[in-house]
Amino acid sequence: MTDRKAFTPEEWRTLAQTPVEVMYGVVVASNGGLRRELKTIRRTLRHTDEFEPESELVTHLAGFVRVNADRVRRDAETHDFTRAVAIARAHDYCREASGIVRARATAAERAEYAQFVRWCAERVADAGVEGGLLGLGGRRISPAEREFIDAIGETLAIADGERETSE
Repeated sequence: MTDRKAFTPEEWRTLAQTPVEVMYGVVVASNGGLRRELKTIRRTLRHTDEFEPESELVTHLAGFVRVNADRVRRDAETHDFTRAVAIARAHDYCREASGIVRARATAAERAEYAQFVRWCAERVADAGVEGGLLGLGGRRISPAEREFIDAIGETLAIADGERETSE
């Protein structure tokens, strides 16, 4: 089992920031209201124990992001939420985090970390209703959000060497 001591402080920050960057990507993918979505991101981070991690790595990581959830609003003030920038940044973080866990964690921990990142994204995407009229007939997860979340899953898998690129 891999715990926090196996990582440098910079690596740990990258692992903790990756789900946040991915959640920011969900927000810009759907063109949702940033203020409302930041509340959803904070709520998701505060409830990471609901993911019920099995590995020591993700248990410690979930606890770390939960404790730091209130920093999201302050940190968001300095972020560029341009759609292309935020989405590219989320993918960059996923690639970097995958490299870190590939080097230091077990295969099961790598898989659980990827599931955790995706779970965070799904929670934010599922929080709002897109489309419809007066809140009726809309979708919980918009096509743009679904496309982004699926692409993040691909990035995490490819960066971990689980899939071959078709290029």
